[in-house]
Amino acid sequence: MLASFKNIFTPSTYPSALIAIGNFGPRATITVLHLVPENGTTEQFGFTPSQTKFNHYGAKEQPKLREQIGTATLYVGDGESEFSFLDDLKTRIHKRQKDSLSLKQEEQGYAEVAQMVQTVLKPAALDAIREREGRGRSMNATQTYPVYIVYVKRSKPGGIIPTDFRSIS
Repeated sequence: MLASFKNIFTPSTYPSALIAIGNFGPRATITVLHLVPENGTTEQFGFTPSQTKFNHYGAKEQPKLREQIGTATLYVGDGESEFSFLDDLKTRIHKRQKDSLSLKQEEQGYAEVAQMVQTVLKPAALDAIREREGRGRSMNATQTYPVYIVYVKRSKPGGIIPTDFRSIS
């Protein structure tokens, strides 16, 4: 009975992970690709965090579970952006998802999210980063951005941002 009473005041949380490119903190901008564990869709968005931890539309970063996995050098002078990097990453993720059966579950726990990160998100991001490392220098401006995997807990299942602002595929 005590457990059910506690559940009334402690809302359920839904684990997830995302790829963030950019710097965290005031006046910095990060661009995010979130793989929704419940259905395998992705959402992309950019925003300026008001703090150094991810806290956006009910999704909160889990303490000590952010990992910088590399840096991506983008040819910003040639029109490449954080969003185009994430578009490339999204294509790689969808290809890896076809090879992975772990995302078929309706309910995802922390162990399944960690497995999703290890089998889909992290390898896809590292491939995209490595591919850009092998390119020659751009004749125009380049910019280097840190790339992170961030574990979050969401207050509701599904995407992080409201449907009105969502870019899902």
